[in-house]
Amino acid sequence: MGHLEECKREVVKYSHLLYERGLVTAAGGNVSMRCGDTVIVTASGVSLRDTREDNLILCDRNGKLIVCPDGLKPSKETIFHLKIYQIRQDVDSVIHVHPAYSVGYSINDRKIPVLTASAKMKVIDVPVVDYANPGTEELASYVEQIVKEAPEDIHAMVLKAHGIIAYEKGMSQCFDTAELVEDTAHIAYVAEMLSKKIKRGGKTVKG
Repeated sequence: MGHLEECKREVVKYSHLLYERGLVTAAGGNVSMRCGDTVIVTASGVSLRDTREDNLILCDRNGKLIVCPDGLKPSKETIFHLKIYQIRQDVDSVIHVHPAYSVGYSINDRKIPVLTASAKMKVIDVPVVDYANPGTEELASYVEQIVKEAPEDIHAMVLKAHGIIAYEKGMSQCFDTAELVEDTAHIAYVAEMLSKKIKRGGKTVKG
């Protein structure tokens, strides 16, 4: 039980950090961690800023509920968390958030440009998942396909017009990956805006 309690504390800690860093707002996003045969997942409708050990959901690897506090239910995205764990036995942490720059690139049908030395070493590539409604089997099947096809050194993807998923061994590393993906998108956007300004002679173009 000690290890399970430690995993719960990790989920709570990084749920709060994700909210504090602006990677998610309101009640969006979800976090899970596999602890042995048990999967801990954040609750639907509960903001990551309000996540506590006593409002986490526990289920088995097939999604069967083990512990579910009264009035709560698992995140509707639990289905793709479980599919990732089924495919990647090395992964024990999954984060799904809705950061602005990463999502912005996907809305414009663009992959995130990987420009910095750090991103080229750690992010490498960020596949884009076709749009499907959140919480659906269709979306989960798209995620499953990407995870199956992606090389093992790929640990993140963008859900078109939706958010990003990071999946790693260790919640700390998973958080770092999610944060780095959004930082990579932000830097790419700034670089593009500065490049446009330089090409136009440094003049600010309105509209």
